[in-house]
Amino acid sequence: MRKLLMIVYNFPPLSTSGMFRSLQFARYLPQHGWMPVVLTIRTSTVHSPGPLDAEPLRILSPEVVVERARVLEPLQMALGLRNHLRQTVSQPLGGGNGKPEAKSAGHGPGWRDWVTDLFSLPDRQAGWILPAARKAAELIDREGIDAIYSSSPPASSHLAALLASRYSGRPWVADFRDPWVSNQFLTERQTTYLDPVDSWLEKRVIEGAAGVIANTDELRDDFQSRYPSLADKFSTLTNGFDGEEIMPVPHESSSVKRPIRLTHAGTIYGQRDATPILRGMESLYKKGLMKKGDMELNLLGVMEGGSSFPDRLASSPVADMVRISPPVPRQEALRQLVNSDLLLLIQAGTTLQIPRKLFEYLSIGRPIFALVTPGATENLIRSESLGRIADPDDEEEIERILLDALRGKGVPAPSLPERFDFRNLTGELTAVLNKALS
Repeated sequence: MRKLLMIVYNFPPLSTSGMFRSLQFARYLPQHGWMPVVLTIRTSTVHSPGPLDAEPLRILSPEVVVERARVLEPLQMALGLRNHLRQTVSQPLGGGNGKPEAKSAGHGPGWRDWVTDLFSLPDRQAGWILPAARKAAELIDREGIDAIYSSSPPASSHLAALLASRYSGRPWVADFRDPWVSNQFLTERQTTYLDPVDSWLEKRVIEGAAGVIANTDELRDDFQSRYPSLADKFSTLTNGFDGEEIMPVPHESSSVKRPIRLTHAGTIYGQRDATPILRGMESLYKKGLMKKGDMELNLLGVMEGGSSFPDRLASSPVADMVRISPPVPRQEALRQLVNSDLLLLIQAGTTLQIPRKLFEYLSIGRPIFALVTPGATENLIRSESLGRIADPDDEEEIERILLDALRGKGVPAPSLPERFDFRNLTGELTAVLNKALS
């Protein structure tokens, strides 16, 4: 059996959406003739790792080796040194927890933004590059590694893999879950002076990798248009669902009268905004087409950014039909989703990305209502007939979909295309790996 070194920052117990893809590959690779050796972070060395959950590791074969490398955090180290020298606690550069400092109205980036951004090249996980590369070299020699795989974001994983590949001569495949320089959701930096360096680093990665995977056709096409001489390196490998995961059984009887329930699970950030749904509900209520208790909008997770939703909700006539809940354990989230009539997907302002949430919704098997702008997400939903679609600015279509749901003419449940099953997707990954070895 061949051995694959997987250099992945996001991996359990780190509980992030980004860990799911690498975890599923690590689970199913042995079935396709490859034994993974996973190199990920030592969470105890991360300043604010977020929620931790080691439970997902239980799905891996006991033979899968998981090694960890410490994370250096130069920004936090600089802040600690400064505070030590001052012998007082003061406002950190760029705001608390190393996050960007909000710009003052009418002013450009200040010196704190410039310094903070310097420590974010290529991203805030840059302190993992050298420890990961050093550990990777050790594992390559010890485990008899045949090939290397890395996943981003963060792009720092690719740079560690680039160093490991150059050290060992092993072929390397770079997997992009999101764009790098073309990322329309990138908000880490407050300045643009490092953008040329980002472009240079991305080019080094593309040139150094034996194969480059994009998780949408649109992202693959973007790469090929920017690197036409390397077009043969690029392939598409979508996200997917775990075909062996057992979903909860709906516990609510269909004969019991209850509100039509729309549920969105996950963080709402960037241009993702549930306000258009709220406006649609308000319009139906004011027109007398919906009364209190007919519908429930269930937002399960965190709401970040400058959304107008909280302010509008505060004075909305349908406020008591909206429920906002904090994040819950995965099994509870799944329970709420399977007991919903419409699963709400919001993806606006991006053309190259498809949220993993769409594939998880598919595995749940409930009808999908997608609030999307033109791009990869809309293209996939339309081509596979996965749900109903409305542009966030199309108030009439949003109302029509909501009214159809109220009248029992809702969205049909999507089929479950086998090509999105990670058991099959992992087979496609091994084809890319075998090609890199040839």
